[in-house]
Amino acid sequence: MKHAVEIWRDEMIDVATREGERKGKREGKRESALEIADRLMAKGMSINDVADATGLTVEEILQR
Repeated sequence: MKHAVEIWRDEMIDVATREGERKGKREGKRESALEIADRLMAKGMSINDVADATGLTVEEILQR
């Protein structure tokens, strides 16, 4: 039988793992949006239209 400390540790590991997965997905989606923004800008789309299409802010796009 597991001790309370082991149960707590396992739960904390599960929580940390789930949070890490969520963070990774957010970062991946943002990176994908930035790559799309780069391609749209290269095709001559206005920065405001790129921001609308990607969900990024104008500032995020300009930082690239």
